[in-house]
Order: sequence, then C-alpha cells, then structure tokens
Amino acid sequence: MVGLVLKNCAYVLTQNDKRDVLRNCDILVEDGRIVSISKASTRMDYKDHEVVDCKNKIVMSSLINAHTHAPMSLLRGYRDDDELSTWLNAVWKVEKKMSKSDVFAGALFSCMEMIKTGTSCFVDMYFYMEEVMKAAEKAGMRAFLGYGIMDEDKAVDGKMVFSKTERFVKRMKNVKNELVNAVVAPHSIYTCSEELIMKAKELANEHGLLFTMHLAETRWEVWNSIKEHGLRPAELLEKIGVVDDKSIFFHASWLTKGEIRLLAKNKASVVHCPVSNMKLATGGAFPYREMKEAGVKAALGTDGACSNNSLNMFNEMKAAALLQKWFRWNAKEMVAQQALDMATIAPASMLKLNAGSIEAGKYADIILLDANHYSMLPHSSIVSNIVYSANPEAITDVIINGKFVMRDKTILTLDEEKVKEKFMKRVERLIA
Repeated sequence: MVGLVLKNCAYVLTQNDKRDVLRNCDILVEDGRIVSISKASTRMDYKDHEVVDCKNKIVMSSLINAHTHAPMSLLRGYRDDDELSTWLNAVWKVEKKMSKSDVFAGALFSCMEMIKTGTSCFVDMYFYMEEVMKAAEKAGMRAFLGYGIMDEDKAVDGKMVFSKTERFVKRMKNVKNELVNAVVAPHSIYTCSEELIMKAKELANEHGLLFTMHLAETRWEVWNSIKEHGLRPAELLEKIGVVDDKSIFFHASWLTKGEIRLLAKNKASVVHCPVSNMKLATGGAFPYREMKEAGVKAALGTDGACSNNSLNMFNEMKAAALLQKWFRWNAKEMVAQQALDMATIAPASMLKLNAGSIEAGKYADIILLDANHYSMLPHSSIVSNIVYSANPEAITDVIINGKFVMRDKTILTLDEEKVKEKFMKRVERLIA
C-alpha cells in the first residue's frame, strides 16, 4: 500500500489522553495506520508516499455512528410527527414490502450520506444484512452488522428470524475484509422472548462477537417489562445473563440508577440517540450524569433516517450536549469535548476498534475540514466549533483505513448520481 503524508496540518484534534490540539503538524500514514505525528518539516523525500498539503485544514478522527438502521433512508420523511408506537406499526407495514434490492439501494445511499458527513464506521441492525454488507464494502466503510432478530410471530414478514442470523454470522467468518464485522442483534425485550435473547447471546459468545439490542427506549417498554416479567428491562437482561463487556444497548433513556449500576458492574455500554428520541417523543432525557458517575461507557448514534431524519453525527453531538444542558439547567452538564468523545473514542472503545483518535498505531480513519469555512471561524475553540457550529459542507476529505474515500468533496468509491437515481426508483416503488 502506498503511504500517505498529511503535511502542514493547521490543526490536529488528537483525541489522545490529554485531548491535545496540535498546530502545524505532519501525519505519516502507512498500511492503513497512523505511524507518527510530528512538527511540520520541510522534508520532501517520502518515497512511495502521497503528500497532501493540509495547511488550511483541520484534521481529526472520523466519526463513528454507533446505532443505525441504514436502509431506512428509503423511508426518510415517512410518517413524520407520529409517536413511536404509531410510527413503528406504519413502518413495519412498508418494510414487509422491502426486497433485497431495496435494502441494498437504501444502505448504499446511507453510506454516501455518512461519508459526506464525516462518518467512517457504523453499527447497523436490519434484515437482508448481506446487502448492507455489500453496500459498506462498495463504499469502503467500516461496519458492524447485525441481523435484527425477533420471535417468528413478531418478525417483519419472516425477515428477522434467528436462523438468518446464524447463516449471516457463519458467512461473515469467511469474508476477507477487515472493515466489516458481524454482531448479534436481537431487537428488544418486547419483540424477543427470554429464550430467544439467551440463544442470541450464546451465539455471540460462541463466535466472540458483540451483542447489541434496543433497551429502555420508552416508558411503555418499562411498564410492559414489569407487567410481563416483574422486572425492569436491565434487571431482566442481567437475570438471564446477557449483560457483559461485549453488550451494547441502544437508547437506554428509561433506566433507573439501580439499572445503571447493573450495567456498570457488568461493564456494558450504551448508545444515546438524542435526535431520534426527541423526534419520536419517547420522553425523559438520557441519564448522562448517572452513566458518567457510574462509569458506563456511552456513545452516540443517529438511529435510522426515518426516525431522525439524518445520519449527520455533527447534529447528534450538538443535540446531545444541548439536551443535557437544558434538562439539568446546567451549561456544563455535557461540554463540547464530552460530546466529541461520544462520537469518536468512546464508540471505538466499546467496539474494540483501534480507532477514534489521531495517535501512532491507530487506524488511519481521518477527516479533513476546511479551516476557513464560515462554520469553523474564528478559531477560538476548534472543539467547540466542531460540536456547536460545524457544517458538514466544511468536510473536504475522508480517509478510511489509510485510503481516501472522499477527495475534495467527491466520493471516490461511488458514483453519487447513479446511487441517487437507483435509490429514488426504490423509494417510488415502496411509497407509491
């Protein structure tokens, strides 16, 4: 692989332990990893290296979207302004009509949107996951892919049954692409029996995979869990033995302090989806303070583009910080740096992914932003600009595993117009 040198970087947001923001640096990349970060030099003898002048660039780790349903970009704008239960029933009716080709087109379009908005890696749950894998591979993205699982009587037209997960996990073991990984992903406690959830966890343990699941997204889910099982959601999952350091729970907004302590004790992680939760009026606010105090690792995700309606992680960072400030009446409840952490180093850590910061030895998953873009000026605080004012239009380049997948705002791995055209044909068929 040809090496890469990012020369004269105006600013580098390292996201290292000290959260250093460096000035005027060179970054050397080889074999998909960052080799070194050093003061800018006049050295020009980099053999077999592409040298890119970054004198007007802000360089940072690319973002990680820790919870998506990528093909749901097909349903962006569908049944907006409905509450979750009404919205979900309507969405499931449309999803019954989805074909493999629909899922591929939706996932590929979502990959394009994520690249354009600075995301290099996403954690997905859906059906026809082989098609989502193909889309991620074609786009050149990292992906952690889980076939959504439900009990057969609740599955979407038979598309989310356990046997399909088993086949997908076995197939993924033979995929020779380090960028795509399988996870085991039962949908929720209200669509899966205890037996199915335990079976899913056994499969994850057997293959050394992460286990992901929606948890405590709504007050109804809590009430239903107590009614059906006599336990709150996290209590139920601990009882049946599926909470550990390889467990990642999405939403987690309606957890008590006791449940948060259970997650902390078992070293489980959570993903906060502020925009989706607010849009679907799930109520309450993510208990960030309690998670932080207990030591629970928390990341950010967008959820699907039908409930968000965007896959823009810059929006998610800002929304997360503002929601906590508003909810607690405290401007320091979540500061910009903490929001940035939740989109970079925190998800990388929970995914066991050697990324999320600009440091020697880490994967070269990097984005470059125009330091002179209106949303990035002035440079009083680069981190604050990234979280509170950055427009994705400021992103000029995206590097994943040491390779440019977007250069000068043009995606290199995809024909953007053809992706849009095929996507729109699929939308017209589904929402006729």
